[in-house]
Amino acid sequence: MLGALKWFFGLGLVAALGIGAGIYFAFDGGSAQTSYVTPDLVPIDATSATPSVQPPVNLPAAVILPVPFTPQAPLGNWAARQHTCEEASLVMVDRYLHGDHSGGLIDAHTADAAINQITTWKPAQDLTTQQVGEVAQKYMGWAYKVLPATRLNMKQQLSLGRPLIVGVRTHGLGNPNYPGYSSHYEQAGYSVSHYLVVAGYDDKDTYVLNDPGLTRGHGYHISYDQLMHAIDDLDGAYPDLNSGRVFVVLAPFASSAS
Repeated sequence: MLGALKWFFGLGLVAALGIGAGIYFAFDGGSAQTSYVTPDLVPIDATSATPSVQPPVNLPAAVILPVPFTPQAPLGNWAARQHTCEEASLVMVDRYLHGDHSGGLIDAHTADAAINQITTWKPAQDLTTQQVGEVAQKYMGWAYKVLPATRLNMKQQLSLGRPLIVGVRTHGLGNPNYPGYSSHYEQAGYSVSHYLVVAGYDDKDTYVLNDPGLTRGHGYHISYDQLMHAIDDLDGAYPDLNSGRVFVVLAPFASSAS
């Protein structure tokens, strides 16, 4: 959900930096030394009061889910795609849950059509975390849970093969590739409400993002503390969207698992 001012002033910067479709680990030179595992997807038992069927007892040291990526403006029309980060995040997770484990870039026209479809389902332009889960369940058929964004919860859910969708404020992520990051850090229209996908973690307290707010948002590494700052930044700047430090996780219903 990137503001008009941000993108009108920022597209030139983006072009100048040569930002293209990113790949996993592009932002972390040390990631090649990390041994990641990709757990199987575990369905959600909607009748259970617990967050999952059975959280892993021994969490892997590092997990990566090869979630395919799309920016929220796959055709490059950023001015018309200022509020489609929820859609893009849902598209990425939906394709992963349907078996697309390529970890690659989703075809731009395919992604754009999927984003347009989800836009027709949104009850508001900007959604709360709860509403993101409700849209996924009502229109896409997924079970969902909204959980506190503790390290343990995030790692458990990723270790159950479930990507996470998190609401943040863009510039709170500390990613200097965002237009206006250096000169307009807290200015309205530059630092705005946003959703992204968390696709993994490593043994350095670092999490891997699929961030649809940038063309080069695939595989951005961020510390846990920085991610929590971005959530807190959203809550302080957008009281109507304030859900606290939480994330929403989607998975098939346990009863529909094959």
